[in-house]
Amino acid sequence: MGTETRGAEAPVLILTKNALEALDISDYLIRRGLDTVLSETKIEQCSAFFDDSQPPPRLVFFAFPLSEPAARDWLFTALSKNWPVILVNGDTTEPELQSLPMLSRPFKTSHLDAVMEMVSE
Repeated sequence: MGTETRGAEAPVLILTKNALEALDISDYLIRRGLDTVLSETKIEQCSAFFDDSQPPPRLVFFAFPLSEPAARDWLFTALSKNWPVILVNGDTTEPELQSLPMLSRPFKTSHLDAVMEMVSE
């Protein structure tokens, strides 16, 4: 998979087509002390994260377009597992998704701080 930093803690997943975006978010998380960050830029590879032999993620940044059926299916499977998800550019009118924390592009450190505050409450 993309960027991998392994540790004993549950990983944070960054799922986006944009490798630079994944790197930006990963750098931010590592500076916050979250050492186990995994990223993937191809939705077809993301099903590997559902492997029950691996610990569930502590958080998922999900930035694949919801118009893609595979992305949509992955997201709803993650939500059914009660994984905490932050939608990146997830502007949606779907009621079941509107309650999720959302990060809009372009974002800055202050935006990441705000969305991380939302998920830590």
